[in-house]
Amino acid sequence: MKDERLEHIREDVEARQRATVWPDTVRNGGSIDAFLWKGDPNAKPIQRAGLVVCAFPFLFMAAFAVATPFVKNFKDGSIIAFFVAVVPLLISARLIRNAFLRPLRHRGENQSD
Repeated sequence: MKDERLEHIREDVEARQRATVWPDTVRNGGSIDAFLWKGDPNAKPIQRAGLVVCAFPFLFMAAFAVATPFVKNFKDGSIIAFFVAVVPLLISARLIRNAFLRPLRHRGENQSD
């Protein structure tokens, strides 16, 4: 009986450490990338919060790029910063949109869920 319990503990430890070897990390990385770019309507609240936190650096980069021309009084070609700000702004908008995806409701479902 004791050997079975130790075997169960060993299998549990191996299962928890499985994501640290190469093929599993690639598979897990792919699922994270899919979550970042495609979103998951059934994501847990902590995953949604993490996605919003990941969007903030891009949002700050966009705000910095937009503020730069105002600081330089639109001299020295700083107007290009507006065009540079579009890329991080789009990335942050996509991440935030994915964070707020909700499951689709089908017709006939109870609206009080």
